[in-house]
Amino acid sequence: MYKKLMVLGAAKSQVPIIKLAKKRGFEIIVVSCNGNYPGLKFADKIYEIDICDKEKVLEVAKLEQVDGIVTDQLDFPVPTIAYVTEKLGLPSIGYGCALKFTNKYIMRNESIKLGIKSPKYYKVSTLDEAREKSLDIGFPVVMKPTDSAGSRGVSVVKTITELENNFESAIAYSTDNCLIIEKYIQGADYGISGFASNYKFTNLVIGKRQLFDIPGAFIPSSTLYTSSPDNCSEEQMLKINKTLIEGFGLKFGVTHSEYIVEEGTGDIYLVECAARGAAICISSHLIPLATGIDANSLLLDVAVGNVEEIEIQNIESNVAGYLAFTLPKGFVKDIRGLEKIQSVPGVQKVYIDPIHIGMETKTATDKGNRMGPIIIKGKNKEQCENIIHEIKSLFEIDVETSEGIKGIIWH
Repeated sequence: MYKKLMVLGAAKSQVPIIKLAKKRGFEIIVVSCNGNYPGLKFADKIYEIDICDKEKVLEVAKLEQVDGIVTDQLDFPVPTIAYVTEKLGLPSIGYGCALKFTNKYIMRNESIKLGIKSPKYYKVSTLDEAREKSLDIGFPVVMKPTDSAGSRGVSVVKTITELENNFESAIAYSTDNCLIIEKYIQGADYGISGFASNYKFTNLVIGKRQLFDIPGAFIPSSTLYTSSPDNCSEEQMLKINKTLIEGFGLKFGVTHSEYIVEEGTGDIYLVECAARGAAICISSHLIPLATGIDANSLLLDVAVGNVEEIEIQNIESNVAGYLAFTLPKGFVKDIRGLEKIQSVPGVQKVYIDPIHIGMETKTATDKGNRMGPIIIKGKNKEQCENIIHEIKSLFEIDVETSEGIKGIIWH
């Protein structure tokens, strides 16, 4: 007997899980705000509703008598899903648990209870409070909305003037009109993804993230993921992550966490964690490529009650990664080498939509401004680095800017 699955969100990031569910025979009910989103064309039914409106989503879920609700690579619907599934007695992580993964102030407080290092931090709601707490911590500090995602509104501020200039734009991304001011930690940046089942957690992949050289921003340009840690620090990070996810009481689902290893001390600090798949195809493509484990397929089974507990075994140890890029502000004049990079051995997928000649480009300010990704797989990191080098040598985009023709920004 087929089952009804509700998916919250229809953006590009949701397409893989919608297509996977469709392939597996689910009837797909997509809830999305009004717009020309690519996931809508795969839906059996569409409801134009704000995915953060818990009560309206609950009404539709009751009406449709859905068997489960999921999202992928989107933070905003996580509390909605938890609230609705809890109300309907469907498989649920629970609303309280969802807030630990989506409200960064609650996340900080709960992680400290588990003995996990977090930068010194305060919650603020006014500019005066932000000034006071920043001076108490000492510049530079990181300013971030308590309940945003995709690095929107996040910045490193080094002076009172920068704080004042960025405050209003940052707090505009917070639905509860609050920010976190926290100590800036300099160091290596990591991402870890895994899967929880019946409150037991398995780390699946870990990768050191490379960031774009954009002052004050945190936008990853590329990451190579593998199931095998390279050193003692990474081994310790995986242990911390297991403690974190199980300590937060996550019943089931794909997770993504970010950590920083502080320069000089080697101390490991939690940046943030999420109870959903990571953006830029990490959950849908990179986890399966690196480990042989289709985490999203496991999520579907648990979310609709096909199984209660999944024991993950036989994790492969490949290397898979993504390469993203940005473009300078201007207009796209030419695109060259696309067919060549698609045929490079090790290149799995190339996503450059909606880039086209004549397209206006803007300066990157958050993760949503990245182009790509280009998905790759190799036997080891050296092979993947060689693939990345070849891609960069073959693929070119000319952008007409106020300062003349400029090309792709890879880092």
